[in-house]
Amino acid sequence: MTPDQIYAEASALLEQQRWAEALPLLEAAIQAFPEVPQLRVAAGQCRQRLELGTTLLSEGGLNQARYQRWIAFSEERMVDPLLPLRQNWWELAETQDGAPCWLPLHGGVPQLAEGWPQLGWLVLRHPGCELRPGALQFVEAWLGELEDPLHDPQLIYADEDRLDAEGNRCDPWFKPGFTPESFWSSPWLEGLSLWRLSWLRTQELPLTPLDPEERWPWLLEALARTPRIEALPHVLSHWQPGQPSLDPLQQRWRAAQLAAALQQHGEAVQQVKPHPSQPGCFQLQWVLPAAQRCRVIIPTRDRADLLEACLQSLWRTRGLGERALEIEIVVVDNGSEEQATQELFQRWRLQLGERFAVRHDPRRFNWSALNNAAAQDADTDLLLFLNNDIEALEPGWLEALAAQALRPAVGCAGAVLLYPDRSIQHAGVVVGMHGGADHAYAHLPYPCPVHRGRAQLLTSWGAVTGACVMVRRSLFEQAGGFDEAFPVEFNDIDCCLRLAQLGYRHVVVPEAVLLHHESQSRDAKTSATAADALTRLQVHWNAQLKTAGPWWPGACAPNFPDGRPLGLEPLL
Repeated sequence: MTPDQIYAEASALLEQQRWAEALPLLEAAIQAFPEVPQLRVAAGQCRQRLELGTTLLSEGGLNQARYQRWIAFSEERMVDPLLPLRQNWWELAETQDGAPCWLPLHGGVPQLAEGWPQLGWLVLRHPGCELRPGALQFVEAWLGELEDPLHDPQLIYADEDRLDAEGNRCDPWFKPGFTPESFWSSPWLEGLSLWRLSWLRTQELPLTPLDPEERWPWLLEALARTPRIEALPHVLSHWQPGQPSLDPLQQRWRAAQLAAALQQHGEAVQQVKPHPSQPGCFQLQWVLPAAQRCRVIIPTRDRADLLEACLQSLWRTRGLGERALEIEIVVVDNGSEEQATQELFQRWRLQLGERFAVRHDPRRFNWSALNNAAAQDADTDLLLFLNNDIEALEPGWLEALAAQALRPAVGCAGAVLLYPDRSIQHAGVVVGMHGGADHAYAHLPYPCPVHRGRAQLLTSWGAVTGACVMVRRSLFEQAGGFDEAFPVEFNDIDCCLRLAQLGYRHVVVPEAVLLHHESQSRDAKTSATAADALTRLQVHWNAQLKTAGPWWPGACAPNFPDGRPLGLEPLL
């Protein structure tokens, strides 16, 4: 390759913010062509960006200094607050006599609240949350740029942050697009939400959101009416110092209200309780029906040490009792030759009897084909596809996965996977990242605070990794199994996208936290199939790969799994 060709290839990688791939290419080119200055300049830029990325990854989020730099140099400015508002904006307030009234933010005289106004928007704001100057003018400008006025939103929410004791902005919350599971676990409408009044009138919702005791159930009921929702990826409001602050009794009441609302709308929720480490967030537990059966499918080739740890941990952490998940294990032997592997098979046959089977399938390695063949004659309710380098840590994970996979709205249920150093390997897949897909929060410490600790919460994603994924057998068959034209990479993404086309969502279950000794049985870095698989994925799913939403916050850089906001990467 000529220097110009190398520079063009490296520039393409840099444009996609794939610094780790561009740097070795540039360094090799500098050795071959030391006289070309643009190669050294590009390599220097790449090193700077990698250094910033490493700092972010090691810290697991934005510190105050870095957030202030982003505010100063990259945050989009609000519109001039002195510009007159073109639409009607109302807040619910009280008169001196305690009667509810409509307070116009667009200018004018307050009106007694005898019903919803004809036109405009309800600004529903917590008393401890303040609008930024110019925020409503900014929303009006944004609404004017929407491409399809016939599908204008009926509910708008936006990013937020906090003010410290000195009045400095800190602790930003960049929010994803609206998906039910993500909202249930980390409700983000408490501070600010904007509701189109013409829609509220048609729903005949009561005028109760002024009362703090009634606002939370009102929000849940309004959301159950399925308004068109848009997330505006800009910080429009600040929480004042010390806000919000709910006492444990209030949090338990909110949890009970959420559980009741979900049950009323057909979700088999067993329990909702305040999250022990994420203030304002919830842990949700679904009912697992009795007598559910699952086939666990584990492809392997030798590496008896990995498989032994996988099987031991699986069996040790399985549930017991009437409500436990009944499992059968099918190991797919893809041409093992070592004596230790055959001895392992024999030990487990003796220990588990008919609940353990080995299927010898020595064909050329094709992960999709191996799993499809092992699932073909299953008569269980559920299928769990599990890599041989997965190690379970605590009981309850199988039952938590099964309870989610059995929900009618859910396609695939995935786990949080950690590297042996307890950093994150997988906490959900961002479809559209790097022009393909990537793991959210990869390499961040676990637990981590990014996006309000989202890696520790029940949340929806565009896909989940096939290293540990549970799915209803009927759905897997309906989707046609894994596409065997994806022999190694992206078969899980493709399957999840096909199920999404059928209307199913995919979730990561926070109770399922496992170790993944990734690629110890296969060297992913030398894969000869990755490039072709990515091309095939891009051809088949071009439209779905054009955006990282709704799962990834719109304000965040689409090619950085650490969750940094757009525009941060050049600020060095």
